[in-house]
Amino acid sequence: MSRALIEQNLQLLAQARALLDALDDERFAGPRGDGGREAGVGPHLRHCIDFYRCFLRDLPRGRIDYDRRERELDLERRTEAARAAIAAIEAALGEVTPDDRRLDVRVDTAPDEDPETAWSGSSLSRELRFLVSHTVHHYALIAQRLRAGGFDPGASFGVAPSTLAFWSEQDAAG
Repeated sequence: MSRALIEQNLQLLAQARALLDALDDERFAGPRGDGGREAGVGPHLRHCIDFYRCFLRDLPRGRIDYDRRERELDLERRTEAARAAIAAIEAALGEVTPDDRRLDVRVDTAPDEDPETAWSGSSLSRELRFLVSHTVHHYALIAQRLRAGGFDPGASFGVAPSTLAFWSEQDAAG
């Protein structure tokens, strides 16, 4: 099961690489929004990269903290930086062994919360499923922004693998 989930994540990362190949830095970063924040698709992709990096960084110790992200702004402004980060994630994810050992996963890091109760049990498969869902969600937001700006990222970008399978079944059924 975990190997299939690793493959789904690798397919999503390949979609991001293909998208980055079609975008220039200006469209990727977008205009500066209110407060000087980026208004393009870059922040969403950087956010996804951050989550994969947290997963890979913390997996060996068995306690994944998705709130302790690097938030490297270069990844949301430069396609080449994002492309390199994704390539590194793909290589590291390909090395993950698909066992189902128990993990302790940080689900809430409110500053006033007791650190001992902020961790909850999970598994490798569950976290790989979460990464698929989280990434597809942000890809859907990316696709929406790109389409609003007159750029088509493709019909399958930002669509869940289960939905793509359903569409394929519907097409085959005629």
